[in-house]
Amino acid sequence: MDKPTRALHEVLSEAGYGVPARILERATAAAIHQYEKGKQVIRYAVIPTRGDRMPELNQVVAAIAPQVSGVIIVDNSDKLLIHVKQESVFVDMSITAAEPGGLPNSADRKTTVLHNPEQPPNLSRLWNLGLDYASTLADDCMQWEVAVLNDDAIVPAYWMDWLAQQMRSAGCCAAGFGPVSGATVHRTPGVTALHERLPGHAFMLAGEQNLRADEALRWWCGDNDLDMQARKAGGTLIVPGDEVVHLYPDRSTNANPTLVAQAGLDMMTFVEKWGFRPWAI
Repeated sequence: MDKPTRALHEVLSEAGYGVPARILERATAAAIHQYEKGKQVIRYAVIPTRGDRMPELNQVVAAIAPQVSGVIIVDNSDKLLIHVKQESVFVDMSITAAEPGGLPNSADRKTTVLHNPEQPPNLSRLWNLGLDYASTLADDCMQWEVAVLNDDAIVPAYWMDWLAQQMRSAGCCAAGFGPVSGATVHRTPGVTALHERLPGHAFMLAGEQNLRADEALRWWCGDNDLDMQARKAGGTLIVPGDEVVHLYPDRSTNANPTLVAQAGLDMMTFVEKWGFRPWAI
C-alpha cells in the first residue's frame, strides 16, 4: 500500500468508516498529494431542503461534511430550520452544536443556512443560491469543486475525492456516478440513455466554470440542463458504480400534484430550449 493510500486508510478508519478493498482502490492520491504539497483543496456542498426531512438531512450533512470545506444548506421551509436571532433573509452561521431537532454537530466545519421560502419551490433557484454563495466563499480560487445533493442522498466517505479526481483527469466540468460499465464522457449536448445522464440527486460541478441552473426550469430537468451546459463547457463524466444511498427517489414530486404539473411544463421548456428530450430509456 503506497503512502497516500495508507494515509487515506488511516483517516477513514479513524472516522469509523469501513474500508473494503474496492474503496482503497478509489483512494484519492491526487487530493492527498495536494495537501502534502501545501496546496489547499477547496470544495463545497449545496443541499436544498424543504425542512421536512431533518433526520435524513442530518445523515446527509454528516456524510458530506468531512469531505468539504463547507456545507451550504438552502432552506425552503416557511421558517428557518435552526433558531437564529438575525432577521436577514440569508443567514450565515457557524454551527458548533445541534439544537434539539436541528443540524448535527459540525465541529469546526462551517455550515451556512440560506433561507428562501418561495412556494411552490423553484429548485433551480435554490441550487443557484447555494452555488452563488459557494462561489463567494471560493473567492478567486482558480480550481474548486461543488457538490449538489438532495436532502435524502447520503454519499460514501470517498465520494467527493474520487469523483473530483476522475472529473479533473477527464477534463470535464460535471460528474456523477451511474450504472455504466465504464467511465462515460459526453462532450456534446444530445439525447442520453437514462443510466448515462447526470444524476440529479448527487452530482459535482467544476466551481470555477460558473455553471448555473436555468431558473425557467422550476422543478424538473434542471439537472439535465446543467448536464448539457457542462458538455458544452468541456464535458460531463459518469463514473461506474453508484453507492450513494438515495432514500426517496421522486417521492417529493409524486406526492405533490402541483410539482407533477410543473414537471410536465419543465419538460416542455427543456425541449423548447435544447430541441430534444433529455433522455431515452
